[in-house]
Amino acid sequence: MTIGAPRAGKFVLLLLLPALAVATPIAARAAGDPAPTGASGGRERSERAEITIVADAPCAPRLREVIADQLADVTAQLVWTCRDRLDPEDQFRPTPPGGSALRVWIDLRLGAEARLTLERADRFVVRRIALTDGLDELGREQIGQIVRFAALAVRGEGETLTRTEARAAVADWPGPPRAQSEAAVRREAPVRAPPPAVDIGAIWSAAAFSREIPVVHELALAAAVRRADSPLSGWLEAGYRLPARYHAEPIGVELSAATLRGGLAVGPRGTRFASVGLSAGIGVERTSFVPLAAAASAEPAPADTFWSANARLALSVVLRVTARLTVGGRLACDLVAADVHYDLRDASGAAHRVLTPFRLQPGLGLGLAWRL
Repeated sequence: MTIGAPRAGKFVLLLLLPALAVATPIAARAAGDPAPTGASGGRERSERAEITIVADAPCAPRLREVIADQLADVTAQLVWTCRDRLDPEDQFRPTPPGGSALRVWIDLRLGAEARLTLERADRFVVRRIALTDGLDELGREQIGQIVRFAALAVRGEGETLTRTEARAAVADWPGPPRAQSEAAVRREAPVRAPPPAVDIGAIWSAAAFSREIPVVHELALAAAVRRADSPLSGWLEAGYRLPARYHAEPIGVELSAATLRGGLAVGPRGTRFASVGLSAGIGVERTSFVPLAAAASAEPAPADTFWSANARLALSVVLRVTARLTVGGRLACDLVAADVHYDLRDASGAAHRVLTPFRLQPGLGLGLAWRL
């Protein structure tokens, strides 16, 4: 794969963003400024965060999704406010009684930069973030990562400013040129809410099947749809169970199956890099079987197919490789609704079971998914 000069520059910039955000704070924290911690000295992930976005156009839905992803392991309560103007003093007024512990203002009215002010317990971080191409994918990632590092800084993990220092720093910034601000925000899609997240992928799985055929393998294509602000998603999976044979005297059988399943999955948002989910669903299976005569004395029946229903419960773990690519594993258990068995009838007409699949079929799956 080759990367052109412009794309290579963006790729390198993304890799350097964490280092730049840590290495170039505006000013050191004032002497004696406390570093707040929770009751146990660790992060208070449950605290409320209020994020205000100032823009002349729709309220940057894609940027909001990136920021929520970046802050997933910092705070679980995000409250969004959208404005078309901002009183500079709003950012420096004392937190009202019972207000949020973390407050963030992001001003997008300039075409060439975004302006960030973040405050917690009288500790401030202020930043001017250069946006070469406005709110494109790279610009959103820049803002999201710097918001994350600033949030960690005011929670006691980095250098911050006092209220007086922050007000003085912001006062030195030049006023926003209005003609440039409209071009920057216009790059956002004109929607009021983030679009649903759609993932498609491929899954390989192995499952216990019967005493005669211990393990069967399946390949499947899957799709999942989730609202950006919801832990609940819907999924659909179409699979093909690879042919498996059981040879016995005087007759055996070859089996394969095609399955269509659908259901719901739920899970916490997790961190930016990993999440855990629980899913349940139902499906229908079309099984094809071919009797195999192993002795001249046995006459096999013709090949045939039949339908059956099943249900599935699964626990999955997903790891994010890139912004769009994920890999994951799952533990699943299928319940076969019908008592399926394959019989041999002797000369007297009595039936003798050749193969009986398990009613409960636990299995392991591995997959890749791509977000559209």
